[in-house]
Amino acid sequence: MPGRPLSRRTTLGSALAAPLVLAACDIDPPTRESRSSSATPPPPEDSELVAGVVAALVRAQSVLDAATTAAPTLAARLAPVRAAHAEHLDVLAGAVPEAELPPGEPASVPSRPARALAVVRRSEQRLAREVREGCLAAASGDLARVLASVAASTAQHGAALAGPAGEGAS
Repeated sequence: MPGRPLSRRTTLGSALAAPLVLAACDIDPPTRESRSSSATPPPPEDSELVAGVVAALVRAQSVLDAATTAAPTLAARLAPVRAAHAEHLDVLAGAVPEAELPPGEPASVPSRPARALAVVRRSEQRLAREVREGCLAAASGDLARVLASVAASTAQHGAALAGPAGEGAS
């Protein structure tokens, strides 16, 4: 069900703001020196939380991979989302260096671009919900800030994927 059409002003403003938002979610991972043995490990509940968010990111990456394979015309549109998820995975995996990335399970995505994009949007909504919940549950303020940034990035990408360019794809 299509929403209200966007005005030219809103569309132009979003296009101008997108590079700023993408640049803002570039989180620098801790340096190797700060990961030394003197660094305090995250609280156990945060380690589990990070593992859950990492699993959600890997799941979302699997959906993006399947959508790009099923509907190659979406590759360029999904590239910024894929890049953001990869950066977020690097940062979060670095927070718990002894943890391994879970394997991504293959996702089933239809080959029609509009339907594939709908699956991606649902996946991104699920990811945003899980990251927001993680942000609220984090014991560490630093982790909460990182997860808030991931949530904001995911919400922005979800909004971009729901934009007018995806409505006409079939």
